[in-house]
Amino acid sequence: MYTDFLPTRKIPVSQLYAWNSRRAFPLEISLTHQGCIIRDEASGMAFLVSTDDEGFIRGATLMGDTRDHLVYSQLAEMTGCEWVNEYSEQWPLYRCWTEEERETHARKVAADLAEDRAETEGISLDEAFEIEYRAIYEMHPVTIAHIPIAA
Repeated sequence: MYTDFLPTRKIPVSQLYAWNSRRAFPLEISLTHQGCIIRDEASGMAFLVSTDDEGFIRGATLMGDTRDHLVYSQLAEMTGCEWVNEYSEQWPLYRCWTEEERETHARKVAADLAEDRAETEGISLDEAFEIEYRAIYEMHPVTIAHIPIAA
């Protein structure tokens, strides 16, 4: 089982290395084509961290079954930033960082769902796409115009 997390601030990947250099028990950080894996040697807790083209961390996936409060404190300690998980009511607030990203995400998801809606409700594909697009667009507002960078 995996749990997804979103940062509440922008975190440059380089910050992982900076934070890690000050830890008494350093993290194991492995860069991959998917992002990077950060693992706490003491607890064994590991996260797959996804990054964007600008070098910012966009999300993390807990690799394990732990769902307790220690996950949040561990992830915050590893990165110097607070996080929300996929079950949080705040999740949609941190999904899209810009209006362009919000529109792109809504179009992509709507394209995936429109055909099923059109078939189920007996409406045109264009109508179904518009319904899905509006629903997804409204679900993920850009409430943070200038998301702060964690320092």
